[in-house]
Amino acid sequence: MSTTGLEFAYSQAPQRMKGTLMSFWNLSVTVGNLWVLLSDAVVRDERVTGAVAATGLGVTAFQMMAFAGFAFAAAVAFGL
Repeated sequence: MSTTGLEFAYSQAPQRMKGTLMSFWNLSVTVGNLWVLLSDAVVRDERVTGAVAATGLGVTAFQMMAFAGFAFAAAVAFGL
């Protein structure tokens, strides 16, 4: 959780929107945590672990490359 980002967003929000802003902030953190949980569960599957081993990468390296690929795809999607 980014304390500085949360503080900035909360301090800049109008008084009526502070609760709404906090709820969306917590929702975005929840979605991010679920994304990591699901991706970790997928990588723990034996079929996926075997496919990762065949690439020559470790599981952690594969996860980091996958997250970097998803981040790049999101950057391209939001850049359009």
